[in-house]
Amino acid sequence: MANQLSPVFFKSISNVSAVPDVELGTERVESGEVYRYIYNAGGSTASVGVGLIRPASAFAGLYSCSVSSVSGDACLGFVKHVAIPAGEYGWALKAGLVTVAIASGASTVAAGCLGLGANGAVATHSAGMPVGQITTQIVSGNSGSLRVQLP
Repeated sequence: MANQLSPVFFKSISNVSAVPDVELGTERVESGEVYRYIYNAGGSTASVGVGLIRPASAFAGLYSCSVSSVSGDACLGFVKHVAIPAGEYGWALKAGLVTVAIASGASTVAAGCLGLGANGAVATHSAGMPVGQITTQIVSGNSGSLRVQLP
């Protein structure tokens, strides 16, 4: 097997900034997890544990995101380490483990495949794209680990 050089990133995956540090859409692997560099084009801060979607705005770029507002949205990644304020850049988890909460109104989400629910939370997968899988149920008001696997 040949030696491969990986890109050198000068800032951590916890870094959030008002100006881009790397090209939008750049992917990187940290501790076996895959992250994607995104821009929060939404009107609110994306909190840790929420799923991000591409906004409906025609001006939004391919890697511009906002917090999911309805169930079934296609997810671009999850905020894992630090909240990303509106109008700022940061890293979203594309593949790996993240702690999530279930969508409001759901009393329990059983183990298995989950989709994106309202307000960036997770819900039983019924429509749209699956975002990952949990191994144990999450009861309302609690959080649990989700194994994210996004294209």
